[in-house]
Amino acid sequence: MIFGWGLASLIGVALGVMIGMSEIARAWLAPTLEFLRPLPASAVLPLAISIFGLSAGMVLFVVAFGAMWPVLLATVQGLANVEPRLREVAANLQMTRWSYVQKIGLPSTLPDIISGMRLSLTISLILAVVGEMIASQAGLGQAILLAARSFRASELFAGIVLLGLIGFVSNALLASVELRLLRWQKN
Repeated sequence: MIFGWGLASLIGVALGVMIGMSEIARAWLAPTLEFLRPLPASAVLPLAISIFGLSAGMVLFVVAFGAMWPVLLATVQGLANVEPRLREVAANLQMTRWSYVQKIGLPSTLPDIISGMRLSLTISLILAVVGEMIASQAGLGQAILLAARSFRASELFAGIVLLGLIGFVSNALLASVELRLLRWQKN
């Protein structure tokens, strides 16, 4: 879950910056992004199974694919909505694209990116559990599935509670990181 979410966050921010910094790229890719965005990650499971087999790599691919979209779209949207005066200042200072992204674009977009990351964290947890169930990979998903199949209700509910705790703790950790990174907004 964590590795897939981290990979999805890195890829989502990198692609989001590339697309978000170019109006032409946004115009060309917007229909494709809008087509792929609502595609459930579970729909790519057959493709992932055919490429990776029933392996941990397949689970990682599905988690990264499904969790990438909120981060990617939040980054594109955030960069497209940077305050126009900040763009004018960057142009007047003759900032390079990379300098603009580094000093103005990403700091302005950070609240959007973190919101996308929080949403993708939940998606990655769900997809990791489903992937473990389908691929018969050792993990909480497989444990819950086996408990359900053998009618062990106490283990089943313990697994579900543990999933809830993992989601709660991971969200709380990301919220504390968000508070630290965005404390400049409070002033």
